[in-house]
This record gives sequence, C-alpha cells and structure tokens, in this order.
Amino acid sequence: MQVAMMLYEGFRLLEVTGPMDVFHEANRLSGATLYEQHLVGPSPRPVACSNGVAVGTTESLSDVPTSFDIVVVPGSPAVGPEPEHRELVAWLRDAGSRVRRLASVSNGAFLIARAGLADHRALTTHWRDAQRLSTEFPLVHVISHQSYLKDGNLYSSRGVSDGIRVALALVGEDLGEEFARSVTQSLSRQRSWPKCS
Repeated sequence: MQVAMMLYEGFRLLEVTGPMDVFHEANRLSGATLYEQHLVGPSPRPVACSNGVAVGTTESLSDVPTSFDIVVVPGSPAVGPEPEHRELVAWLRDAGSRVRRLASVSNGAFLIARAGLADHRALTTHWRDAQRLSTEFPLVHVISHQSYLKDGNLYSSRGVSDGIRVALALVGEDLGEEFARSVTQSLSRQRSWPKCS
C-alpha cells in the first residue's frame, strides 16, 4: 500500500513519526514492504517542522502520484488563517476524493475541512481547536470527546497518541486485529523511558 505523509511548514513532527513507526513496524513484523511510505512536501526541498528540524521529502506536490491508499495530514502547534498551505489544500481538494483512506492528526483536520473533504461528515480534533473548527466549517460535524473517529474513508484523531491509534486501526483493517495487537506489543517493548531520580 502507498502511504503519503503530508508535510508543510510548521507541522508537528511527532504526528508524522508516530504513524510512520506503526507502518514501519507492520512491515518489519510481516517481513515484507506492505506499506511504502512517502514524505510529500510543497517542493523538493526539506520542510521545517514546528521544532525547527528540517525533514527531507521523497516527493513534492507537483510531481506526486494521486493514487495513494492512505494519506495522513498532521497538525501543527498553531493552524493559522485559511490562506496558509494553499498548495496542500488544493492538492487534497483534487486528490482527496480518489484516496482510499484519508486521516488527520489533531488540527490537521482544518486542512481536510478547507479542502471540502469533511462536509456533512464527522471529524475530531484537539479539544482546544474544536470550537474554532466547528465555527469556521459549519458543514462539518465536529466531535471532540472521542480520541479518534472513522466516518467512511475519513479518519481523524485528537493528538499524537491518537494518531498512532488511527494508524493501528488502519493496520487492523488491512491485516487483522491480532496482527495490529502484535504491532502494538512490539512498539511497547521497544519503548524505554529514562527513570527520574
């Protein structure tokens, strides 16, 4: 499956790397490249995320194929006015209806809503952004009390950890719940946190 992680100036890096780790671990456990991941930016140049790290792209919006199975739109610490990220919104508006499954993490939901892909559909986002999303996009049914939602082929999540849950749900749909649980367990075993003294 072809997976696109959409990058734009100021995106939150964890909202990309969390789902990417899920798909990578699914590949590792299966012994095959079931999920081929693409980092898609507005241009071929690296894109600066919110913490200042520049992330290299594998494709740009102008030359990327539109036949992705999964597109993930991360959020940002602050999603500004509508004119921002016009190229990404235009690409989503054009390609989004042909994408098999479309997912947002936190306020990446605004970019999907701006593209018109959430009209008359349920969408969740971080609780701090829910009222604004509802006000700016009255045709979107905003539900902020659930960690993640699925409405047809549209998936949305409230934040970083919920974005990981969405990726696990997608893996579960593709490969079964038991396999998704094995991905969760494997990622949990790999995580080691420093002890505070």
